[in-house]
Amino acid sequence: MQNDAKDDAKRHDASISRRGLVFGVLGGAALGGGAVLTAQLWTSKDMTARLFNPFKLDRFELAAVPGLTRPDGTPTPGFSSADLAGRRSILNFWASWCPSCREEHELLIDLAARGLAPIYGADVKDEPEHARDFLSREGNPYRAVGADDRAFLQRALGLRGVPTTFVIAPGPVIEVSILGPLDRESVEEKIVPALTKTG
Repeated sequence: MQNDAKDDAKRHDASISRRGLVFGVLGGAALGGGAVLTAQLWTSKDMTARLFNPFKLDRFELAAVPGLTRPDGTPTPGFSSADLAGRRSILNFWASWCPSCREEHELLIDLAARGLAPIYGADVKDEPEHARDFLSREGNPYRAVGADDRAFLQRALGLRGVPTTFVIAPGPVIEVSILGPLDRESVEEKIVPALTKTG
């Protein structure tokens, strides 16, 4: 009778051990899967850019778009807050994949030809080869083009999409904001007056 009780106890202990092992494996898998899912969400939503953004309008630097050159073959530079600090300028957020950016591009070409102010382009989350192909095909209105690969500058200014255009006054400070694509009216009634006023 005692031997039967001992055998039952051993079987019970073995059953508990097996259950513990199964639950341990399942728990470990769940934790591992949760960690992978969290990492994917963190990456896909670019949470680091949202929570730890090092850029501000008066403190940023955008590297040049790799391989982007001027018509004479010299590299098109990136730009920084220092480039915007001394005089009025235009800051345009764009991307080659953006249909509205393509629609407004001719207006930027015309504005650059008028020579009222330098235009700086922040190329947002774009592939360098696509940006190069687009500007080569459609013309480059920008004095400099910076790659805002992780949208740090875009988010620092509270933007969610492209295109967006600012007139930047010395400081630098934002003087005019146009959210969405430019049109002839916004250029002539908002941008040009801001660039041509004195003081």
